[in-house]
Amino acid sequence: MARRHYLIGYDISDNRSRRRALRILHALSLSYQDSVFELPLSSIELNHLLEQLLPLLDGQDRLYAICLNSMSSCWQLGCGAMSPTGPLLLIN
Repeated sequence: MARRHYLIGYDISDNRSRRRALRILHALSLSYQDSVFELPLSSIELNHLLEQLLPLLDGQDRLYAICLNSMSSCWQLGCGAMSPTGPLLLIN
């Protein structure tokens, strides 16, 4: 199954849940900064990841999964690795 790159970000208020989300995502990610991670995932892997993360969310918490399909509209500031952009999948 083809893998796509996803940018996963979260805003989780509970410290314990936030640490658990960090451990889950850090184990799978290519790179990360604070609560934003880049991951290569198949659709099955994405669904499995979301099944692990969604129970950690409370009413005001947010989880974003952005599919990074196209390099055509990317721009970059600084000297980090270039990341593609694409449609947004919001899970709230």
